[in-house]
Amino acid sequence: MPKPLISVLMPVHAFTPFTQIAVRSVLAQSHSELELLIIGKEDSPMLAKQLPDDGRIRVVPRNAAGIVGALNTGLPLCNGDYIARMDSDDVCNVNRLDTQLAFAHKHPNVGLIASRVCIFSDAEPVGNGNKQYERWLNSLTTPEHIQQACLIESPMPHPSLFAHRDYWARMQGYRDNDWPEDYDLILRTWLANIPMAKPDAVLLNWREHPQRLTRTDTRYDRQAFIRAKAWALTRPESGLNLDHGRSVWICGTGRNARYWHDALAERHVPVLGFVELDNVKQKKQKRHLPVINYKTLASAKADALVVSAISGTLARKALTNWFEEQNMQANQDFVLGG
Repeated sequence: MPKPLISVLMPVHAFTPFTQIAVRSVLAQSHSELELLIIGKEDSPMLAKQLPDDGRIRVVPRNAAGIVGALNTGLPLCNGDYIARMDSDDVCNVNRLDTQLAFAHKHPNVGLIASRVCIFSDAEPVGNGNKQYERWLNSLTTPEHIQQACLIESPMPHPSLFAHRDYWARMQGYRDNDWPEDYDLILRTWLANIPMAKPDAVLLNWREHPQRLTRTDTRYDRQAFIRAKAWALTRPESGLNLDHGRSVWICGTGRNARYWHDALAERHVPVLGFVELDNVKQKKQKRHLPVINYKTLASAKADALVVSAISGTLARKALTNWFEEQNMQANQDFVLGG
């Protein structure tokens, strides 16, 4: 076939009915100048027999285990000028690739493009948590909003990613850590100051089901996400100077605050203590450190970085307003860490 303009990279752990639907949604794209590179296990010939007869499909066995091994097998084999991610259990909107390609041409400064999503489930109604997450994801489309949200949660749905091959070469593939490989990629993109954005349209139907890696692998639990955030904050590229002994106050005293303390302490960041509201049952200490209120923080902060471990949307908004009233700058004086 002629050289494709777009390569779609899809790891397949095991062929399921979802896989057939995902593959057909790629092959049915309004942009047909593509290749679909499917990275399977060692039994790839068997996998190929279960796929549609379409010359745009290439099936390759992964050369290392796991999702990271599959992705890093596929990236250097992609022939397209652009590389798009796709998971084997999701469904593309028919105009997804055309829309993202047009967005890339219109916004050449944007290095990584994702899309708005619709989270759905075949088995049961989508829960309130996923609905809130979908609304949050879809509210973030501009580089400015995405940059500000990177330390709350991953603002770029992994199976919707789309970028020129130069971006993927610059990022040097995926890394295998004890936290999510997709969030690690987004954090490295944030550290590299590469603009990220999304077109306005919903371009991906994101399937929720019990076998998703986010449900079965401990690298995707809350504690792992916070370890990834702590790694990013302590990198020199963040400009936060935590690698030079700058201290931290943590907002909150719940589970997330405990995870933040432990992740920062592991990276030798001095944590001064925790901050809590006056009207909350006040703890005197957390992790053997003092718990103060926000009035005290205003006078005690000095040059310390304030890290919010508060995940509630309304509480996070109220806290952001308080920071702004104190003339504190996001990602300089404070970080919304979730």
